[in-house]
Amino acid sequence: MTLEADISCLRQVPLFRSLPLPRLKLVALMGEKLRFEPGTQIIAEGETPEGVFVVLQGELEISHEGNGDGPRLPLHTGSLVGDVPLLSGRRYVGAVTARTAVVALRLPKDLFFELLETIPDFSLALTRDLASRLYRLADRTLHAEKVH
Repeated sequence: MTLEADISCLRQVPLFRSLPLPRLKLVALMGEKLRFEPGTQIIAEGETPEGVFVVLQGELEISHEGNGDGPRLPLHTGSLVGDVPLLSGRRYVGAVTARTAVVALRLPKDLFFELLETIPDFSLALTRDLASRLYRLADRTLHAEKVH
């Protein structure tokens, strides 16, 4: 993908829609674009986060290692991975694996925190995203339903 294509992909992610073009360019340039084949483990359970991943294309899943039949949390294009452990100062609670071919942009934690500190719209969008995920988790837990 070209820089313009990367920026276009980022604009499709709700979290990045409100970023001004110069910041989007910075994110696209400073982020490390990675490709993963289906079945590739991207993050190991217990790993310390060094940044966040923006899923540009494809599907991932979070699962507990060693529990092949256990619950799995699907993540799709536009998802952010690693923000919760990074913000909470914790390790990953599960392994993250590519379910399909995945293209992701890895943002170093310094860049992620810079965006949070300097762009109020980004902070608000992340807060809303986190609140939405918490709501879906509570709904799933209380009603034993699939995550929406």
